[in-house]
Amino acid sequence: PLPAEAVHGSVVFTRGETQTLATVTLGDKASRQRLETLDGDDSKRFYLQYTFPPSCVGECGRVGAPGRREVGHGNLAERGLIPVIPTEEEFPYTVRVESLVT
Repeated sequence: PLPAEAVHGSVVFTRGETQTLATVTLGDKASRQRLETLDGDDSKRFYLQYTFPPSCVGECGRVGAPGRREVGHGNLAERGLIPVIPTEEEFPYTVRVESLVT
């Protein structure tokens, strides 16, 4: 078994003057992202938390709830990675990626 909420990988990605620090955390079933939908409660085994503060592009503005850009990048990452993540029986972990743009 893996230690709960331990960081299992990290990377710094640079393009131009923009850098992103990404970390990957593996967790158990209790670490899943919980969702409330019109159809009832649900959960996800993989999710990306993407933070893109206005300061990283030289702007000033409020930092708060995720905007369209953050949600969209999370959905893109999920669509790209879900096909290669093993089944829950083969890999019973929750994968959480946190990406902070600086």
